[in-house]
Amino acid sequence: MAQKDWDAHPLGDIAVFPVTGFRTGTALKGRAGVLRIEYGTEPTLRKRKAQQFLLTPDQLRRLGQRLEDLADRLESPGSTDEAGDPVN
Repeated sequence: MAQKDWDAHPLGDIAVFPVTGFRTGTALKGRAGVLRIEYGTEPTLRKRKAQQFLLTPDQLRRLGQRLEDLADRLESPGSTDEAGDPVN
């Protein structure tokens, strides 16, 4: 996914919100996972929102692997800013 495909601010930078917390749980009688991501909506982090997502076990595994791969890349020398491909 090219950077142009991400939501952006008027000046062109990717629109991002700092994650302030997250929680996980189960739904659908234990057949699906729930991921709640909490985030700040302004610089002081006094105003916050959250989104909750329903994921299959396969999506949870792929998301976890993608996040682990990203952490490894960020910790490696020469890391650069680039948008990755979405995971469905």
